Amino acid sequence: MTKQISVFALPQSSGAAVMGVIDIFKVANLIAERINGAAEPLFDCRVLSADGEPVCCSNGYSISVAGSVEDIDPQDILFLAAFNVSTHGELDAVMADVQPYIPWFRENGPRQSTIATSCSGSFVLAEAGLLNGVAATTSWWLSDYFAQRYPQVALDADAICTVAGNRVCGAGTTAYQDVCLSILERYAGKHFARLTAKYMMIDNQRRSQAPYRILSLIDSDDEVVKQAEGWIRANLSRDFKINEVAHNLAVSPRTLIRRFQYALGETPQAFTQKLRIEKCKVLLETTQLGFGEIVQRCGYNDESAFRRLFKRYCQLSPRDYRRRFNTATALE
Repeated sequence: MTKQISVFALPQSSGAAVMGVIDIFKVANLIAERINGAAEPLFDCRVLSADGEPVCCSNGYSISVAGSVEDIDPQDILFLAAFNVSTHGELDAVMADVQPYIPWFRENGPRQSTIATSCSGSFVLAEAGLLNGVAATTSWWLSDYFAQRYPQVALDADAICTVAGNRVCGAGTTAYQDVCLSILERYAGKHFARLTAKYMMIDNQRRSQAPYRILSLIDSDDEVVKQAEGWIRANLSRDFKINEVAHNLAVSPRTLIRRFQYALGETPQAFTQKLRIEKCKVLLETTQLGFGEIVQRCGYNDESAFRRLFKRYCQLSPRDYRRRFNTATALE
């Protein structure tokens, strides 16, 4: 029996998320036909909008739709396309625009056979109360903001994909692919999901988004924090104390700690550790330096301690990280 997939697109939805979902399930149908001799497609995909009118995606292109939200059946697999935003302010604006649809999600979400989303779309499900008390994820750069807004959600900030009953959430950007594979596994089996992943060259082995974090994309409007970041980056190759950072900025250590905690939700020490990890990642990606030399360039003397810190932050050992992200693997 063919399963209906309804991709719900709203203004500013990611065009890739809308069409990418459809492409994956179209390929799944093709595999079912060619390998299993399926007489009918496993999935029927359609795009729906709130009012049945074409939707203008974040890339500026308009997408035709097959109907409105009123056409969604409880037996459908409902996939809410994520929104393409790059700042918390842009996300706030999108969330203000989608408020009229929150009651619909609150009322109908629990009745869907499966309701799925990824990235910023998790905010909509959380806003509707559909993620209260269950595991969920979102893009790594939105995770702290998500946790502040929805403390009742069991956020797994490192997860690529979470499944809680009929609710499936994915991490950022291309993680809609992982969500689709999870849905395929549920409705067509693990082997079939793996075949689809292989056909489309989707990496279905990634389990954490921690290795993909980019600290330079984390922004702050606090001038003291910005100046501190600049000083810390310029001195990462040596060991220093936070008192020295504060002295160079002409503020007290207590003031510096307070500003960091307010702006970034963490201490200057924790932030500095993350910058050292980011520098290490760049050197692992772009050089063939031995790990011991990399550790020294990152301002650490204890190689074992830094190795443990790296693995805790990235969910990969330095060796595994280099193997995945650097084509010229160095001997360590």
